[in-house]
Amino acid sequence: MIPDDKVREVRERASIYEVISGYMSLRKSGANYQGICPFHGEKTASFNVNPARGIFHCFGCGAGGNVVTFVMRMEGMNFPQAVKFLAKRVGVEIPERPLTREEKHKLDEQEMLYEINEIAAQFYRRVLESDETGALGRQYLVKRGVDDDIAVTYRMGFAPAGWDNLAKHLQRKGIAPAQAEQLGLLRKREGRDGYYDTFRNRLLFTIADLHGRAIGFGGRVMDDSLPKYINSPESAIYRKSEVLFGLDLAKKGMREQGSAIIVEGYFDHLALYRAGFRNVVATCGTALTPQHLKLLRRYAEKVYMLFDGDEAGRKATVRSMELFLEEGFPARVIEVPKEDDPDTFIRREGAAGFAPLLEKALPIFQFYYRGVAASIDTSSVEGKVAFVNEVGPRLVKIQDPLERGLYEQEICKAAGIDLAMLRRKVGGPVPAAPQAAPQPRPKPRPALRQGPSTEEVLLTLMVKFPEVVTKVREAGPEALFSGGHLHVAQAVVAQSLDGDLDLSRVLESLESPEERTRLSGLFVQDDHLEDIDPLKAFEQCRQTLQRGALKGDAKTLRLELAQLDPESPRFREILLELETLRNKKSKLL
Repeated sequence: MIPDDKVREVRERASIYEVISGYMSLRKSGANYQGICPFHGEKTASFNVNPARGIFHCFGCGAGGNVVTFVMRMEGMNFPQAVKFLAKRVGVEIPERPLTREEKHKLDEQEMLYEINEIAAQFYRRVLESDETGALGRQYLVKRGVDDDIAVTYRMGFAPAGWDNLAKHLQRKGIAPAQAEQLGLLRKREGRDGYYDTFRNRLLFTIADLHGRAIGFGGRVMDDSLPKYINSPESAIYRKSEVLFGLDLAKKGMREQGSAIIVEGYFDHLALYRAGFRNVVATCGTALTPQHLKLLRRYAEKVYMLFDGDEAGRKATVRSMELFLEEGFPARVIEVPKEDDPDTFIRREGAAGFAPLLEKALPIFQFYYRGVAASIDTSSVEGKVAFVNEVGPRLVKIQDPLERGLYEQEICKAAGIDLAMLRRKVGGPVPAAPQAAPQPRPKPRPALRQGPSTEEVLLTLMVKFPEVVTKVREAGPEALFSGGHLHVAQAVVAQSLDGDLDLSRVLESLESPEERTRLSGLFVQDDHLEDIDPLKAFEQCRQTLQRGALKGDAKTLRLELAQLDPESPRFREILLELETLRNKKSKLL
């Protein structure tokens, strides 16, 4: 647990403008700075930063908060991680709980594993760049059309053909072979002492974590020998179910596009990246997991699956479909010709040829059931049964009832069966016999909430004008506000007594994300309040709120009055109370 005073110090010292401008371009606009929101795709700047109040808000997607919440979203960190990240940047020392001996040993061991992988990555990189033994790797990259800049971006390297090149290099660096063995870099010789290199005569891709740290390697042969790829095994710092290749390169693009493209291999990833598609991640032979989808949800609202055009690629897509359906995560399928993989297609057709495939991508369930329909003859009873038996178990995983209902109609049409039969088979309400439809009663349209409420207007006045805070304190916040607004008003009053209004801390304390988002949007922009008389505006808000309160009290009393005997004492009391309320209300007019 990080002490509150340290969190406050970090927020005070970490300028929200300086932090955010390190991630994106901002331009001055009145009291604020504006830019293109990094959390959703947009062309017109709707992202606002108010340095004086230490908050940001996007009027496009509703994202808002302070410098800590911004880093949490941008870096995929939790709250303590983001505070420590900023503390290191601004020189605030966060006191740590003394580690136990076991915890310190585990942390030291983990840091050492990162360091060993980094040493190995630098070694492989140097071999590819300049060593004579890396000539084959350089020739292969020229053949694949990979230039030096891309090789640097992907931290590509080359493992020489010898048995112990890396082992000797690590030994010179003072690294114990047993530690490198934990990472799969070295293997112990069978039946005798010593270790040998795992990766030999292979082009290497560096597998990085979310923050770009080397956690593993993928090694590819440069001919037709097998296995084509060797990947690092799982270790204390590399868990395949939680890692997607290229996520460190793609997270910014995924935020901007609102989507992710998932491919299978390293060169597929490289081909799309080089073609200008910067929201790409790769599974690298690992099946998608719920942890992968949780990771993707931080940055993207939907995904596109882009696997090989052959039968194996189709099967891999179908395997991932059930996970997307169960998680309710929108997914589409980009189809390349059967003879192609993404790498060969894009190298031949380029970005211009790929863009139409992206636009025509089918929802993953639609892609699946159409493929099944094309492979099964549904003209016979046996075919219809086989088709429903195949599609039905996946159909029931669709969570949205409207989406599922529409697919039910398409499947019934494709199989030549009626909806009642399908639902009896897979579950769901069986349609009743058709009846004369009653005349629909017109439904009142829900009132759209336009501008801020009176309580919200008064809160914005309090944030901008200290004299309004004084008036609210004299009147009593409880007499003017309710619910979450009361909590905010009380916090502003309390902090003003200390002479230090930390608006971001006030917003953080709200339980409702919707209320927090709405208020951050109101507080981040208040240019419209520049020319008003704050005390006059306060008085208008006070009278409006008091009239509303009196009206509510009167309504409650009338409801009670309707249930009483006119001869009862309480009946007369309520009449007197209603008269008093009418007098109070008339004085406010």
